[in-house]
Amino acid sequence: MVVDVAENAFLAAFQDPRFPPLAIDELTKLEIHISLLTEHVPIIFSSEQDLISQLQPNIDGLILVEGHQRGTFLPSVWEQLPEPKQFLRHLKQKAGLAPDYWSDTIKVYRYQTESIG
Repeated sequence: MVVDVAENAFLAAFQDPRFPPLAIDELTKLEIHISLLTEHVPIIFSSEQDLISQLQPNIDGLILVEGHQRGTFLPSVWEQLPEPKQFLRHLKQKAGLAPDYWSDTIKVYRYQTESIG
């Protein structure tokens, strides 16, 4: 578990394609929060709209998988993206997909978190 936390912290700080890598002068401004995830469960849906209607803002964290593309948003991301459609569009981008991309092969899983820090 410790190695997993360290690897994910590194990826978030230096390899998230949505943001520039963390700079040395930003280190003193960092706040560290660790989120412990529950087991993820698949969401069964028949369309993008059906998926959107099932999302639980401020509760669900999501994992989106399409082939080798994958992205996850913690429940805390709802604070910045409170609308389910917007949340899903940005999650697709994080997974390396176009915001309006849709396919019948997309898989989505939900989980919750407990935050420390």
